[in-house]
Amino acid sequence: MALLNKRIQLKIEGFLRWWGAELAFLVPSQVRKLLGGARPVLTLTKSGDAARVVMWDRKAEEDLGLFPLDGDGGARAREALWRERPEVQNAEVLLNLTPAESLVKRFRLPEATEENLEQVAGFELDRLSPFRSEHVYYHARLVDRLPETKQIVAELALTPKSVLDPLLEELAACGWHPDRVEIAANPARRSHQLLPEHFRRPRARLPQMVNLALGGLALMLLLLIVLVPIGRDYRRSKVLEQELRRVSKEAKDVEALRQDAEKLAREARFVLDKKRSEPALVDVLNELTRVIPDNTWLYGMQYKDRRVIIQGQSPSASSLIAVVESSPYFRNTSFVSPVTKDVTSGLERFQIASEVINGRLADTKPAKSE
Repeated sequence: MALLNKRIQLKIEGFLRWWGAELAFLVPSQVRKLLGGARPVLTLTKSGDAARVVMWDRKAEEDLGLFPLDGDGGARAREALWRERPEVQNAEVLLNLTPAESLVKRFRLPEATEENLEQVAGFELDRLSPFRSEHVYYHARLVDRLPETKQIVAELALTPKSVLDPLLEELAACGWHPDRVEIAANPARRSHQLLPEHFRRPRARLPQMVNLALGGLALMLLLLIVLVPIGRDYRRSKVLEQELRRVSKEAKDVEALRQDAEKLAREARFVLDKKRSEPALVDVLNELTRVIPDNTWLYGMQYKDRRVIIQGQSPSASSLIAVVESSPYFRNTSFVSPVTKDVTSGLERFQIASEVINGRLADTKPAKSE
């Protein structure tokens, strides 16, 4: 089952190496040699007083034999190999250290040390090996991440200076100048680089200059790819800005006319809505005169916020609620205070409140009282 919480390891260097090697097949062999690419690999492994040389060219390995390490004799043997096999002159030379000449050890560290793995490994040398950092050449690389324990697995490779320096000097006396120093090396997979800086050969200037020129050309083409569309879009935007300025005045005039039309429409709707919603007070008075029975008389009326309160006396005050509600001008009619009886007149005193609406817009027209 896949662990979704595990960090994805993107081995960019390995991918680019593989990709470049695959693309190298599309380049003619002479051009590859000129650019320093598609080089075979010669692995050197010390065996007694000689060095075993094996050539690897991505297809197969070929044992070229043992070459003595006795100065002049070793140099003559190497020159003879170059005359017989001219293709090895451009080969990458890789010195392969045996377990007797080196030490490889894996260990765990906190994941926070990943960014400074080489430096941390130097501090841990006393604990991980019987050597001190100033007495060895070492290299550390990341092997795995353990997110469940917040640790990393690192691999440390080292060789004593007292072993590697004499060996490199012995090889140099015979004309062998390694480009890399590995431990139990696989030419297709580079794990560690233990070659000291002072033993590294300067690279040929011609491939560097050609690669630099090609890199500059690629950068120039990339800039052109980016800048040409930007320039074209800039010129197009300038044309569009001119068109926009040309029509902006007309657009502003149209917008002003639209706003004026909307303002007039709002004012007209306001007047019409006011007329439709607000009942006329004369209609209210006329309707009260029409619906109130002749044996009932009013001595008070209040009108505010579309609500009317009438006060008066009637032989039957309770029947007035239905009488007022029957009008299209009134609704939600109710008594404001309890009905009382006037001792002098014998009539019932009442106080009725009702919500006033615009009866002119009602579906049913008020009937005339006989």
